[in-house]
Amino acid sequence: MEFQINTTISNTNIDQLDEFCAVMEDLKPALWSVFLLVPTGRAIADDLPTPEEMESFLLRLHRYSKQASFPIKTTEGSFYRRIAVQQSLPGESALPRRGPVGINDGKGFAFISHTGQINPSGFLPADCGNVKTDEFIDVYQNHPLFQQLRDPDALKGKCHDCEFRSLCGGSRARAWCMTGDALASDPLCAYEPTKAKTPAGELALAL
Repeated sequence: MEFQINTTISNTNIDQLDEFCAVMEDLKPALWSVFLLVPTGRAIADDLPTPEEMESFLLRLHRYSKQASFPIKTTEGSFYRRIAVQQSLPGESALPRRGPVGINDGKGFAFISHTGQINPSGFLPADCGNVKTDEFIDVYQNHPLFQQLRDPDALKGKCHDCEFRSLCGGSRARAWCMTGDALASDPLCAYEPTKAKTPAGELALAL
C-alpha cells in the first residue's frame, strides 16, 4: 500500500532534518510532503523559525532530494521552487513535474470546508462563498480575492518585486495570517529580489 508522509516544520524541529531523512529512508513513502508552518488554528507566530533558519533548512532539503528514492514537495513553502531553480545545474530540470507551475493558495487550488465555505486554501480561511448557495466554479473564477491571488503583479512588497513571483508567489496563507493582507510579502522568506529582474512570466515559461 502506498502512503504519503506529511511533516510540519516549526522552530521545535527544524534542526532535526537528518533524523527525519533517516525515518523516510526506512519507510520509503510514495511522497514526503514538508509543510512550512502557517500560524493558524493551534499554531502561533512564535512557533515559526526565522527566515534564515528556513532558508538553510530548505537548502539542505533540496540537497537531500537529489539522492532520495521518493519525491519531496513542500506545502506553504513555495519558495522551495525558487531554491530548486537557483541550485539547479545548466540543462538540469529544476523541479519534478507534479502539476502546473506556480500552484498556490487560490491559484490552481481551493478548499471547501465541512460547512461548505469556499476558501483559497485550508490555511487561508477567508470565506469567499458557500457551495450551498454559490457555484464553486463561479467563486473560483470571479471572486475578487481569487482573482487577485492568481495575479502575480497584485502581490505587494518584495514579493511583488521578486523575479520568482509567478513560480513562487510566497505563502498567501502565511501573509494573511500574519499581516491580515493575503497579498503581502511572505514573512518567512529570506530572499531579497535582485535589481536586474527577469519578468516573472518569462521565468515561469522557461521552466
